[in-house]
Amino acid sequence: MIAEPAKKRALATIFFILLLDVLGFAFLLPVSPFIVRQYSDQALMVTMMTVIYSAGQFFAAPAMGRLGDRFGRRPVLLISIFGQAAGYVIFAIGGSLSVLFLSRLFAGITAGNQSVAAAAIVDISKPEERAKNLGLVGTAWGIGLMVGPALGALFAQISLGAPAWAAAVLGFVAVVLTYFLIPETLPKEMRSETEFHINEFNPFASVFSMLRRPALGGVMFVLCMFYFAFAAINGTESLYLIDKFNAQPFHIGILLVVAGIAVVCVNLFLINPLVKRFGEKKVAEVSLVGMAGGAIATYLIPVFWQVYPMLTLRNATTALVFPALTALVSNRVSVREQGTLMGVNTGLQSLMTIFGPLWAGFVYDSISMTSPYWTSAIVLVIGAAVLVRLKAIPADLS
Repeated sequence: MIAEPAKKRALATIFFILLLDVLGFAFLLPVSPFIVRQYSDQALMVTMMTVIYSAGQFFAAPAMGRLGDRFGRRPVLLISIFGQAAGYVIFAIGGSLSVLFLSRLFAGITAGNQSVAAAAIVDISKPEERAKNLGLVGTAWGIGLMVGPALGALFAQISLGAPAWAAAVLGFVAVVLTYFLIPETLPKEMRSETEFHINEFNPFASVFSMLRRPALGGVMFVLCMFYFAFAAINGTESLYLIDKFNAQPFHIGILLVVAGIAVVCVNLFLINPLVKRFGEKKVAEVSLVGMAGGAIATYLIPVFWQVYPMLTLRNATTALVFPALTALVSNRVSVREQGTLMGVNTGLQSLMTIFGPLWAGFVYDSISMTSPYWTSAIVLVIGAAVLVRLKAIPADLS
């Protein structure tokens, strides 16, 4: 077992590595469209960068989680982070659209570091600490999305490829930190001893295996509803603000900063006391409804300045949902299956990141520009209703 001081150091290092990972991803946000436009003027080619990455992640993440359960978190984490860094190098070299697509596919396939890191956090957290500690994932995303795009734009002043090279450097730094500072969080006696079967590398088999479990299926369904709505809203939000309020890049950049601050504050100061008082299930239920209300309110506001407080509140509720729901599902499987579960979770998130924006774009064009908001609100309310009907969470499984 890992001693308490070592646990704290491991949590701090995992958080820092997650932050480096998000920063690398965020570096590319301001420059990816410009790089793709060097080879194609089709908007579809720009969106395909995200779709290809998410597709690669969907097919690989469950297998990454399963490998972590079998061989330990540390080696899988090292391989996945190294793969991410190599993907950034390929992207920086570029040369053709096919090379860019290959780089995002490679990065997506090796993007198991998020799920493996989450499993490592679960390994060293007591059941009552999981929601708080898993909030580190959201905090890393909040800080990364606050700082990353601005730094990416700054590096782009050197060249369009500079942000990708900077992301690669951060990735290789994360490899070194993982190798020297993160201990193995899953002892050998707690690892899965079942033999591998070829169908375990089929993401659909892993997903359906988890969804069929009575204790897991309902919560995983709610997670899918959350991921779908979140991806749908974010997939067209910048376009909506431009079309309705004539927002400029500066305004959208400030909104990203505000959203990041809200996420960080919630994960640092609110998630733990709220979960202790009300429990993960109640926090998730209320937050899903609050997120739905925020989506409706966002398209009802008449003037642009009101977007800032509304998105702050909406992102605050959003920041509560992920750690609460992830803690719920992690409490429903044994220690030997945490990596598999987190891999399936990441795979489902990737799948919804494909379907959500595609749906949002379709209804935006075919119905109205407010459709992504109210359709996502309906999905979130359905998710909350399903969660209300689920039974109480059982005691932690050994």
